[in-house]
Amino acid sequence: MTIVCGIDVGFSGGISIIDNSDVPVVYKMPVIKEIKKVKGKNKTKQRYDLLEIRNILKKHLTIDGTIIIERVSTMPGEGSVSSFNFGKGMGNLEGICVGLFGHLPIFVSPVSWKKHFGGDLITEGMITLKAEIKDLRASGKTLKDKEAKKENKKQIDKLNRQVKARAKTAARILASTLYPELHDAFEKKNTDGMAESLLIAVCERDKQNELV
Repeated sequence: MTIVCGIDVGFSGGISIIDNSDVPVVYKMPVIKEIKKVKGKNKTKQRYDLLEIRNILKKHLTIDGTIIIERVSTMPGEGSVSSFNFGKGMGNLEGICVGLFGHLPIFVSPVSWKKHFGGDLITEGMITLKAEIKDLRASGKTLKDKEAKKENKKQIDKLNRQVKARAKTAARILASTLYPELHDAFEKKNTDGMAESLLIAVCERDKQNELV
């Protein structure tokens, strides 16, 4: 098996490397935080620590290693500046991979790698919440009052956030189950990006093993 690297690209994401050792190596996504004054108030801005990302990849991977990056899009409602910075960060990650190893990374959609784990990433609570969302969307189509529509959308958004939170927890639990030695690394809620980067790498590792 070649060395596999899974990357969750969010600022709270992670980088995981699976090689022939028993336990993978997992890093929190290296970022640099900058505090700037905006209209007299301190505002924290984040950007990728590209040098540290390069160092991690160079340390663990060889030219025939496989790098898998989750292909995600900007969220609805995000401004043009956020979208530009996100696209710039993705481009920088591609550039690092090409510069170090001479080939582009492989991009995988969240739906694709999560499907690989099937029911392991789906909880009973998530199924219930999704059913509620479906009912709210159906009833929302019949509403004519603007305030009622607004309240309907508000409820859907709230339930979607709950589904997302449960999915993040499920990822941390699954990563800990697959590698009990890394349980402490996924104990905190803000480590879901690290857990997902590991699951992305595991998905690719399993696919490679199936081809052998």
